[in-house]
Amino acid sequence: MKKMRKLLCLALALAMVLALAACGEAGGDASGGFKVTFYDSDGTTVLAEVNAEEGQPVAEPELSKEGYVIQGYYATPALVIPYDMSAPVTEDTSVFVAWQSSVADERAWMLAGSLAGYPDNGWGMAWPQDDFLLQPVEGEFNVFAIEVNLYEGDQFKIAVIDQDYNWADTIDASHLVESEYFAGGEDAFNSGANIVVAQSGLYKLVLKTDAETISLCSLSAERLGDAAELAAPEFDFQLQGTFNNWGEDPESFKMLKNGDDNIWYYLLTVTEADYDTQNDLDAAMFGVKNLVNGDWYDLRNMDPAATPNFIVPAGTYIVWLEIELKDNQTTVKNFFVEEPAYYVVGTCGNAGWAADANAENTAYKMQAQDDGTYKLDVTFTEEETEDWTEGNVAFKIAYGAGGCVANEYWYGDAAGENILVAPGSYTIVFDPATGAITY
Repeated sequence: MKKMRKLLCLALALAMVLALAACGEAGGDASGGFKVTFYDSDGTTVLAEVNAEEGQPVAEPELSKEGYVIQGYYATPALVIPYDMSAPVTEDTSVFVAWQSSVADERAWMLAGSLAGYPDNGWGMAWPQDDFLLQPVEGEFNVFAIEVNLYEGDQFKIAVIDQDYNWADTIDASHLVESEYFAGGEDAFNSGANIVVAQSGLYKLVLKTDAETISLCSLSAERLGDAAELAAPEFDFQLQGTFNNWGEDPESFKMLKNGDDNIWYYLLTVTEADYDTQNDLDAAMFGVKNLVNGDWYDLRNMDPAATPNFIVPAGTYIVWLEIELKDNQTTVKNFFVEEPAYYVVGTCGNAGWAADANAENTAYKMQAQDDGTYKLDVTFTEEETEDWTEGNVAFKIAYGAGGCVANEYWYGDAAGENILVAPGSYTIVFDPATGAITY
């Protein structure tokens, strides 16, 4: 009986050992650790399998690939989230290896953007490019750098751009090392999100590249100090569109400045000969370009969701652009393309003067006549007088749209002053050919 008990105890002990062994195999390998599988950057090719003890970091395997060096280890095949090789392993794990080419990068990397401090850059249109090329860092492999003054609101990319303005490899916001000084913005030239400057300063931009894989390139920035005082921006606006072969002649269709204000305008006449026939449009297409720095202006300046460029059928239009400057930074305050008309404005109507030159003000809109003049039949009331007019109604004729009138499109008496009349009914006739007004 005692012998049987001993045999039963031995059998029970053996069963417990086998059960414990089975449990161990379910949580890792036979040694009690976990398996770490190293994959190539394609996400499927196994390069190595390494056992890691539970709670300990995995040992880096000896890996090699002809013509490449290891750039880093990642937690996903997209090679975006780094894998911490010093972290303790607590389960079977996959690690993805990124390889960096050992080929020297001989590309000419250029800073290109809308840069307040460098208006001649013009999104990389400057040629020669010398002032905007990142230079190789001595003693570093495939590392390039440039020191530049950047200002809040500037947008840029780093790109390879040839003399014909063809963009090749591009470094956008997705390549940016996390920084408090920069953020991602809109997409310029369908080449990824722009890098937007959040804080003005003198920066050293450092680009680390891979000669063969653009996704392995990274851009970091060091703020060296305050930016140099920014000079006032310059403007030279030109309409560019199907009617002038998109600005082929840089002296054509130049916008006019409205006095000392930051307002520019142009009276545009479109004919069917100006239509965008290449895109089968029964309309002309155009935008506005600042020839100083290459900045482009269209409907998206007022509504980011709008389609690019203005599209208009045959007709006459006033193109109106008003710029606002804050700390020498440019923003668009008002921008429209509308058909202008002649209006009687002054203390009459809404007493809005220029603001009354709008399509809704039909009661004071003059009508075209067969002889080329414009006429308005109107009755002025005492409510349309002011104290300073001494019981009279003061008016002028304005040629405008959208509540805006250029200085040259105001018409008054022979001296250009307001016309004063007593309340009553009038037929006002204006002759654009001579500027004469009768009533």
